[in-house]
Amino acid sequence: MPEDIHWQKYSARYKTYPLDLEAGETAPGMVVCIPVYAEPDLIATMESLRACALPEIQVEVILLFNMSSRMTEAEAETHREAWLACLAWINCHQQEGLKFRPVFMDALPDPRGGVGWARKMVLDAAARLLNQDGIMLCLDSDCTVMQNYLRVVYDYFQSHPACNAVSIYYEHNLEKLGQHEKQAIMQYELHLRYLVHAMRWAGHPFAFQTVGSSMAVRRKGYLSHGGMNTRQAGEDFYFLQKFIEVDSLLEITGTTVFPSSRISHRVPFGTGRAMSKLLPGDAPWMTGDFEVFMLIKPLFHQIDELRKHCGHSGANANISDVIDGLRLHPGIIAFLGEIDFPEHCKEIAMHTSGAISFRRRFFRYFNSFMMIRYMHYMRDHFLPDVSIEQAANELTQMTYADAPPDMSMEEILIHFRNLDRQ
Repeated sequence: MPEDIHWQKYSARYKTYPLDLEAGETAPGMVVCIPVYAEPDLIATMESLRACALPEIQVEVILLFNMSSRMTEAEAETHREAWLACLAWINCHQQEGLKFRPVFMDALPDPRGGVGWARKMVLDAAARLLNQDGIMLCLDSDCTVMQNYLRVVYDYFQSHPACNAVSIYYEHNLEKLGQHEKQAIMQYELHLRYLVHAMRWAGHPFAFQTVGSSMAVRRKGYLSHGGMNTRQAGEDFYFLQKFIEVDSLLEITGTTVFPSSRISHRVPFGTGRAMSKLLPGDAPWMTGDFEVFMLIKPLFHQIDELRKHCGHSGANANISDVIDGLRLHPGIIAFLGEIDFPEHCKEIAMHTSGAISFRRRFFRYFNSFMMIRYMHYMRDHFLPDVSIEQAANELTQMTYADAPPDMSMEEILIHFRNLDRQ
């Protein structure tokens, strides 16, 4: 284990659970971190990594097989079979520059388990093995990757020294899917892309994809930001927000991760859960009405005006004193009152010295979590959710003049994918 100041501070503050991994003579420069839970297609993931072009460093892959008290007998059997298949595969596929390290755990520290615990343990293990400037890639055991995946991620961190974390471009493979399966995964992926594009269009600077199977983090950044959380789901979203809010997260679009599109009940939400909700049948995926983003946009585009109001408001100012002249929709005004917005803005104004610092601190307050709260409020009181096809079409027609009207679901998804690759 590299006994540097970053690890010393991290391990002194946060509980760690060392895995049974022996350090090699040379510390790797990159580790791919894969939690494995009852995964029948793990070998495809390993083959995909083995096919990758390697950077000029030692790369290792940690596969953490984690059991859970929630496993069914069938899942436990699949888990054991995957373990044996993994050992047999590794025995036959040794490769210079790329080392696979499987670890089997009968139970996680929390008996309820969860992907957050699994990710934390495998990432902590990677931090122990890596050299001080190393990179940790998060991948799931049902994903495949492009052959340039490892090299592109490594080169990107090398050329962006201020970047501590990245969101990597992904897309679900639509080939070999039945009609219902294809329709379902297109809706879910379009939902994820729509939310990011709609937030960006509205002027929110924290709009990024936060998918656990397509992200990477610099070791120093991981340790200094407190590591991975142990949530049973959504751990990726909460983890990346820490980097987003300090402007140290960027996007890699020069390679692709291909997550699985199959049904899964392992976590309360995510791709697998979405597929189980949408299948069987042709049920539409419901999402936030695009008007929700249209209504919040005037607020985000009047931050300087808001700062002036906050700076000149007295101690007893009410909501009308703070937002007077901003011409906001009644629904926005109602929500701002719900979250005690004027007081927060006055506090931000008191602790900032200029427009740039006010804006930065404002969005750390009105961050992605607040956006979710806002969307839920508008859904419950003013604008019910609509189908993703309707919402994405409205965003497309409003923001992209070259987009033809009434595009099909697949055409809209391809349009968003093309935008996200740029």
